[in-house]
Amino acid sequence: MSTERKRKRPQKSESLTIRLDPKMRFALEFVARLRGQTITKVIERAVMEDAENAYVTDGGRNIKGNWSIYWDVNDGVRAIKLASDSDTHPSFEEDEMLDFIKVHWNYFSFDRKLLTLRRDNLDILWPEIENLIETWRNCKATNRKYCASLMRAMLVEAGLDEKSWAPSNMDDERHLVDPADASIPF
Repeated sequence: MSTERKRKRPQKSESLTIRLDPKMRFALEFVARLRGQTITKVIERAVMEDAENAYVTDGGRNIKGNWSIYWDVNDGVRAIKLASDSDTHPSFEEDEMLDFIKVHWNYFSFDRKLLTLRRDNLDILWPEIENLIETWRNCKATNRKYCASLMRAMLVEAGLDEKSWAPSNMDDERHLVDPADASIPF
C-alpha cells in the first residue's frame, strides 16, 4: 500500500538540464561552497529572487504583480491565468487553448470572463486538454457539440453531476454556436 501511495503522489520537484560553460559552472560551485548550500539551492534562490522582482505591467505603466498572481497548485488554473493576460505574451498554442476554453467556458468556469474557475472540473479535464483541443479542431466544423459531450462524460464518470457544467440561465450548449454563424446558409 505504501508503494501505491508513493506512485499516486504528485512529484514535488522536477529535473532541469542546463548547459554551463566551465567558468559559469565554477562560479556556481564557488557560490554554493561559500554559502554551504547545494548547487540546486543556489539556483532556486537566484531564480526566486529574480522572479520576485520581475513584474507584469499593463502596457508598461501600472504594475499588476509578479509571478505570484499567476501561481496556483492546479496546472489548469495557472495556464488559464497566464493565457488570459495578454501582457504575459501568450503563444499561439495558449491562444488556441484559451479560445477552446472560452467556447466551452461553462465546463471550466462559473462565468464567461473566466474569473471564477471550476477547480473540480479542471482536475478532471486538464490532463486531457491537448486531446480535447485536437478533437475540437477536427470536429468543430461538423459537430460543434461533440467535445461538450466528451467533457460531460468525463465529468460524470468522475462522479460530478450536471451542476458542475450547467451554465446558469442559459441552454447548456446554445453558446457553442455563434449567432452570427447561425444565419449563414451553408
